[in-house]
Amino acid sequence: MTISRLFRTMVLAAAAAAFSLPAAAQGVTNDEILLGQTTALTGPLAELGLEATAGAKAYFDYVNMQGGVHGRKIKLITLDDGYNPQKAVMNVKQLVEKDQVLSLFGVLGAPANVAIMPLIQQVGIPNFGPLTGTNLVRQPFNRLVFHVGPSYADELAKIVEHLTVRGITQIGVVYQDNAFGKEGLIALEQIMAAHNMKLAGTASIDNTGSDASKAVDALMKVAPQAIVMVTAGKASFDFIKTYNQRAVGMQYFALSVMASQSAIKALGKDGVGVVVSQVSPFPFSATSRIVQEYQQVMKKLDIKNWSFASMGGFITAKVMVDGLRHAGRNLSRERLIESLESMGKMDYDGFTINYSKNNHLGHRYIELTVISKDGRFLR
Repeated sequence: MTISRLFRTMVLAAAAAAFSLPAAAQGVTNDEILLGQTTALTGPLAELGLEATAGAKAYFDYVNMQGGVHGRKIKLITLDDGYNPQKAVMNVKQLVEKDQVLSLFGVLGAPANVAIMPLIQQVGIPNFGPLTGTNLVRQPFNRLVFHVGPSYADELAKIVEHLTVRGITQIGVVYQDNAFGKEGLIALEQIMAAHNMKLAGTASIDNTGSDASKAVDALMKVAPQAIVMVTAGKASFDFIKTYNQRAVGMQYFALSVMASQSAIKALGKDGVGVVVSQVSPFPFSATSRIVQEYQQVMKKLDIKNWSFASMGGFITAKVMVDGLRHAGRNLSRERLIESLESMGKMDYDGFTINYSKNNHLGHRYIELTVISKDGRFLR
């Protein structure tokens, strides 16, 4: 199935469960700007959701301490969907009807972002900084969706480029049995074809990781030199641990959804040597102004849990704040969209955002890191 057909299938399924949402207020009062978020605070991607939200909230809190945006404080209303797209739809309904937010912010996961598409289209509410690299909400262009980071296809291209430079051609893939995983598989096959290569083998895995043993069996039969993982959360952990029980020395390459400190803890000794692509700057070394600002804010707010995920949330919040500032005091959903599209090139110390009326894509920064023996991400 092509990506476009997969997109249409999922959107139609989500639309069938959609609600008739009345016109709502614009999420702006004399002293507050309301933003809404549905994310995973529990479930298989809880660590990623918690860390990204912590980074975003830290920046919003810091801005509020400075007086807010044009005299208004930013309030981020966060609801837990447990990485369940149906619950995400219910949460967005609540955020629009009850909380009447100005914009959605940092919605986590491909399944959730695809499922809410009919709702945001019906209401006309922006979906800013979705925490997913899926092309299912990038193509075709949607005026309501603004991305901050690169796509999963971009990350996979970086990984394949690295592997081919190393002379590794026997590449296997384990992919999650959902929209995120299936799209990644299709993208990876296309990237490999561009290098005149084919995948050595493929295996799907359930979100819960319950069939990890079956996925391991499928890939061990083809004896890959490296395994690319289009998986997240428990599925990733269970696959790696199960494979390592059967054989040692496999090289794993994971996407940025594995970029949490909690993922390192969950993997333990099995995480050593796992390569993880990163779409946020290295948060532990103040080698750039954006990282220096992140560290200063986290210290000021006494937040000790620094991570790539919270760094990403921090940057996403910073771009949103710049959009709100540029929009001026007379703020509405339409005005926010126009503001973001007209800000021109924004350079966050190497992380360039340049929205326009025909382009809402984010920066293209990607860096490969490896998990060390002492439980850290190393460049």
